[in-house]
Amino acid sequence: MTETASGVPAGLAGEAVSLVVRRRLAEESYAAYEAWQKKVGERIAHWPGFLDRQVIAPKPPLQVDWIIVQRFRDVESARGWLQSAERAQLMGEIKDRFIGNDDIHLFTEEARHPSEAASVLISSRVPVDEEGAFLDWQRQISAAESRFDGFLGHKIERPVPGVQDDWVVVLSFDTEAHLNAWIDSPERKELLEEGKAYNEQLTLTKASYGFGFWTGSRTSLPDPVFKSNLIVLLMLYPVVFLWGYFIADPLLIGNGMPFWLALFIGNLVSTQLLGWLLVPWAFKLFGWWIKRDRAPRVHFAGYAIIVALYAVSMAVYAWLISLGPVPYGGAGG
Repeated sequence: MTETASGVPAGLAGEAVSLVVRRRLAEESYAAYEAWQKKVGERIAHWPGFLDRQVIAPKPPLQVDWIIVQRFRDVESARGWLQSAERAQLMGEIKDRFIGNDDIHLFTEEARHPSEAASVLISSRVPVDEEGAFLDWQRQISAAESRFDGFLGHKIERPVPGVQDDWVVVLSFDTEAHLNAWIDSPERKELLEEGKAYNEQLTLTKASYGFGFWTGSRTSLPDPVFKSNLIVLLMLYPVVFLWGYFIADPLLIGNGMPFWLALFIGNLVSTQLLGWLLVPWAFKLFGWWIKRDRAPRVHFAGYAIIVALYAVSMAVYAWLISLGPVPYGGAGG
């Protein structure tokens, strides 16, 4: 990935980005947090490159966190705010009210989770009376990480009693090269030295998956489910028909296998073919159409192609049926 003179990857230069923060608070802190967010809104409104923001309140049980989406003109503007002393001062006013995970994401508008994204899972044991200092230290780290090219997100998971004793930090960059640049950097080594009290049992595990794999979170609207279902049907129909016509009827049921067992075997084979081969291939083939943010003519062209392929499939299968059943392969067939 090439870079501009300012150090921002060329593919990101000039693209609008979203800084997304998820935080959990006790219900009695909601009013104070809303008032604090109004103060943040007044301050950030004058930040160079700021575009707009959205504060999404919790809606239990589906959503228990506050979600704040802040949009900036480019990566440099977003990073500048994330690292600013003004933001740090505002955080100092409210940080004691946080009771859940501290979750920060930086997304480009066009490519929020590149397929080549890489993550690390970092776990460490933190004494209960040191949790506040640990979180302050983690915020320093996330601010430093954001200065490095390719930064996507920094998420902190608290311990779960009886399940997970460690604090877990999930860090993601757009490529493994950018991730390694941060891991091997002098800045990180210096921060680790400052927080050595939390590093005695620190472990680091790499993964060739993006941030979305670990967190399951998305800030953009999902691709239309209706289109996805149409593509799945486009693959499902021929698999089911051809399996029944050439294999299930003549070779399984025709040789005495009970229908219920032949149906199960057919479903087993078809789901494996669809899940591992055909559906991923079809989604890749129709990637130009399935996304939500496409021009009307693109949507129309995709629907037209899908309908035409349905028609061809049905015509072919009607022709096969007109030829009669495939002769049974067993004795007496």
